[in-house]
Amino acid sequence: MKYNVAVVGTGYMARKHCEALAVHQNARLMTICSTEKSRRTGEEFQSRYGFAKCTTNYSSVLSDPNVDIVFVCSPDNSHGEQVSGALEAGKHVFSEKPLARADADFQMIRKQLESSGKVLQVGMNCRFREQYAIPKQVVSSGELGSLRFLRGTYIVNTVTSVRSGEKTWWLDYPAGIFPFLHGGGIHCLDLLRWIGGSVESVFARSTGFELGAELAADTFSISMRFVGGALGELLVSASAFRPNDFSLELWLSGGSMLGTKVFRQQHDSVCGPAEDIRVEQQIMDLSLQFVDMVRAIEARSQPLNSFAEAYANFKVLQAIHQSIFSGQAVDVNNPVLIEEN
Repeated sequence: MKYNVAVVGTGYMARKHCEALAVHQNARLMTICSTEKSRRTGEEFQSRYGFAKCTTNYSSVLSDPNVDIVFVCSPDNSHGEQVSGALEAGKHVFSEKPLARADADFQMIRKQLESSGKVLQVGMNCRFREQYAIPKQVVSSGELGSLRFLRGTYIVNTVTSVRSGEKTWWLDYPAGIFPFLHGGGIHCLDLLRWIGGSVESVFARSTGFELGAELAADTFSISMRFVGGALGELLVSASAFRPNDFSLELWLSGGSMLGTKVFRQQHDSVCGPAEDIRVEQQIMDLSLQFVDMVRAIEARSQPLNSFAEAYANFKVLQAIHQSIFSGQAVDVNNPVLIEEN
């Protein structure tokens, strides 16, 4: 079945989604919605990807009975209101991350989602990348035993982009949060949760080496304890003067994984050379993500990246914020300070 899709936004991720949707068997591009400032880009999208309509009026998208799915790919500070509005209008919704950055916005979206009966999918596309899905499969299968330690690194230097004002909305964020964690580091945090399970508690530190004035902090060191007993570490930086890095490392009771290299335990040592896992991403992650959304719509079920998953990420981020401000460990589901052992 084909679904009529409206895409809101004309930035990088909107373009990537349009590329995937334009050739997808289940999608028909109905409307591209831009701002007045980016009208020409919207018209270029219409011509390039084959949209039936181009508009700068978001309300007209919501009132169009022919639109089945709204893709919210607008700036982060617009997501909560636009997602809630689309659900209230009876549309299925895809929202780029972060779904929201304040609890009140999450509760507003939850209310509209429950009353609408529609599907909401959040753009955590890394779950559909084979290089990250393989560690998930290894842990779930028990092939290397039980998980003991999980480390994630997310380093993307944004110093020049932020200082040049490339995206002015990066500096428009609620008081008391760290926007780079919500807009970038959340990718790695989500993978740690997906692979390691629910996070029980966190202890976090932050600093602002280069972009403290702009982003409240730009570098984060976060320790985690998972409900299953494993420990975790998350390193996030928006200002490290080194090559960008997005990687995972796992230690298990029967071996370890460093990226795509597997080391197996034999007695009390590592057995032989590393086994290299060949990664072949034959279908683009964004296409697989849309397949999952279509499956959820037709099965009347939840997508892999559901509201519940996005809210679980947000709860961990809230605990991280509280830990940074208090200097103590924080329980994720009962956010009171914990005495460090």
